[in-house]
Amino acid sequence: MLPRRHILDVWELIKDKDDLKSMATITLAIDAIKYMHNEPKKDHLVEALELNEFICYMFPAKRPRNRSLLYHIVSDLLGLLMYGVPSARRYTMDNLQTVNYSEKNMEIYPVIEVWNSLKAKVYKKKHGAESVIDGFIKKIRIEMDILERFPFVEEIFFESKGRIKEWLPSFASYYDESRKKVHGAYEKWWGLWFCKEDKEKILGALVERLAAQAQREYDIVIDKDKVFDSIISDPQTNRMENEEFSRWYREGVNLLLKI
Repeated sequence: MLPRRHILDVWELIKDKDDLKSMATITLAIDAIKYMHNEPKKDHLVEALELNEFICYMFPAKRPRNRSLLYHIVSDLLGLLMYGVPSARRYTMDNLQTVNYSEKNMEIYPVIEVWNSLKAKVYKKKHGAESVIDGFIKKIRIEMDILERFPFVEEIFFESKGRIKEWLPSFASYYDESRKKVHGAYEKWWGLWFCKEDKEKILGALVERLAAQAQREYDIVIDKDKVFDSIISDPQTNRMENEEFSRWYREGVNLLLKI
């Protein structure tokens, strides 16, 4: 999912302001820092689970704020089921079905059970590249609804640029990189999302990124003006998309924490 939705993911479950800011920052950082290397060291969802476990053992003072990594995983799983699997994420699906989590000392995080439960309820078979592109449009609708109705999310996103410092020891140790490099990777990623800009500029940037991805991965040219106008002029559909995602997200997290 996109970053503003991941912040809202944490808010759905955590209302303490300081915890919310800290937990939102780490859930953003797991996305940002995966781009620090040209190739990911492993599947993104497995990496988030392993980082969560690493923090539990190596930085126990950070517990339980690192559990937001689990919320991040549920949100991403749900995004794949509801909105389709981009070409770059197909390896995620293969790994999800085959990784033996118990061998990785992760049996207390039954990701596959959450996946199977949500898959039985929300998954609809997608038909190729156009469905994936349509799924990205729906994700952008969610981001725009958050900008409209949850302005505090943008404040948390803005503050994460400073809050990342509290997580630098954990990330630097896990990735065996300098804190300076990790910090630089986060700042570079953070700058791509036009935090605290006007909503038209943010939407324009999101549509541009979608157009570039559609062209690069699927050789499809989208009508950027048409997509932009359809989203900016229909806040009700944006809200409905966000609220539907929230319903399934809460169910997924409740199942993860209950099993």
